[in-house]
Amino acid sequence: MNILVVHEVDWLKKVTYEIHHLSELFSLEGHKVYAVDIPDPGNFSLNKIIRTNVEDYNRVYQKSSVKILRTPVIPIKGLNRLSAYFTSYKFIKKILSDYEIDIAFVYSIVNNIKGTIRACKELNIPIIHRTFDVVHELMNEKYLSKIVYKIEKESYPKFKLVIANTPFMKTWSEEMGANNVIIISQGVDTNIMKKLPKDKELQKSLKISNQDRVVMYLGTIHSISGLPVILNSIPNIIQTIPNFKLLIVGDGIDLEKLKDISKKLKIEENIIFVGYVPYIDIPRYCSLAELCINPFEITDMTKKLSPVKIFDLLACGKPVLATPLEGMLYDFPKESNTVIYENLESFTDKMIELFTSNSLEQLGTRNREFVIKNFTWDIVTKKMLNEFDHMIK
Repeated sequence: MNILVVHEVDWLKKVTYEIHHLSELFSLEGHKVYAVDIPDPGNFSLNKIIRTNVEDYNRVYQKSSVKILRTPVIPIKGLNRLSAYFTSYKFIKKILSDYEIDIAFVYSIVNNIKGTIRACKELNIPIIHRTFDVVHELMNEKYLSKIVYKIEKESYPKFKLVIANTPFMKTWSEEMGANNVIIISQGVDTNIMKKLPKDKELQKSLKISNQDRVVMYLGTIHSISGLPVILNSIPNIIQTIPNFKLLIVGDGIDLEKLKDISKKLKIEENIIFVGYVPYIDIPRYCSLAELCINPFEITDMTKKLSPVKIFDLLACGKPVLATPLEGMLYDFPKESNTVIYENLESFTDKMIELFTSNSLEQLGTRNREFVIKNFTWDIVTKKMLNEFDHMIK
């Protein structure tokens, strides 16, 4: 079949995400895959790369092939998304027709969703939405939140199928008016995300000694990450574990805030800020950590989540300590003995307790086995393609 994947971010600049995995895996299953993105020009750019389609693109799987079709935009930051709102309809309709698209698999909800829905309706092409987030809750500006909520409310009844990743997102999609909602959890490539021996070269470059006890945080650094709580507890942690190191792999709007906290508390030597790293390098960084953490604050938004990074960390054979997000509890229930859950208030106490136990290595091995059995991308891909085939028929 001919599959069009629609997103509203820059396909080339976005960190490796489910859209990349599934699109490339669809192509490896023999389907023709096309992807619409909204190019990010930075502050301003007339570089041809932001308006030139990309043939045979792949990021994760070398033999896969996805054609990237770049939405015409005004090449100024902010205006690129606004202009996409107006150019997407004609652009996507032409793609649907020219490439004889059988199904539209959509991740977007703000900039190009109206144009996509309209074009698909006119050409009688099924549109399936993949739902991860309550997007309007991610907006800091109230006026934007209200606009996006209105778009969500108008869009969900028009999708032929919604594929949510957690029960919360299924319920929420139905509240938004979606008529046909199923759950397919996220996945992980256990051939890429795997347990590695300690990477000595990377260890040396990051100035980590063999005696250091390393905890790793992976992902975006934002206001709900819970990391300020961890940093403020480090002076207490090092009283028990003097060679404690926190490895932060990721970036985000709150990064400078964390750096300010570390300077204020004079704990710079205990924290290693790495920034974003290529997806395929994540196992190398995991190899340096005894424990990985996800100390998200629990809010109406975050409790719905089951972050994809958790799947990656477990597949790397790492024990994971996390706050009990109810979305995660669906994929990794307490009785599965995989993720270790602890409230944020006593999170660092639990970290110390785990470091003084001898069970971390065993926990990591069990975690990888659980993921291989339940959450590989191969499993997710086949479930998705079955739904596509059923929808087309």
